[in-house]
Amino acid sequence: MKKIKPGFFISSLLVMLSLACHAQNNSLGDRSAATTVDQSQKSHRQRISKRQRLLFRKPNVRHTAQYEFYERLEQVAKEKKRMLRKMARPQYSDFLYFGHKSKPKKHLPFAMRYCKECGIRH
Repeated sequence: MKKIKPGFFISSLLVMLSLACHAQNNSLGDRSAATTVDQSQKSHRQRISKRQRLLFRKPNVRHTAQYEFYERLEQVAKEKKRMLRKMARPQYSDFLYFGHKSKPKKHLPFAMRYCKECGIRH
């Protein structure tokens, strides 16, 4: 016959104890179920007068000089950020640029000219 270890009994006892504790937490205590439902359904809505509504209204700040100034500042910062990102790219990484800032135009063979900047006809 196999020996049953005491660990099995202890673990089963702990499981039963945790279930019993959980069952007690769900009780309503001294209150009945009807009173809890009534309290949850009561939601008082605060009344706001016309005067209070006017006081809490947000001012229309669009199309004022100050608003347009800050909006322009944001646009300039965005543009500067884009230019910095563009300038961060390596200038001579693409071999089609031949050392120029912008790609040189490709001309027809009879219209090619000698370039002083890179020493190539293009």
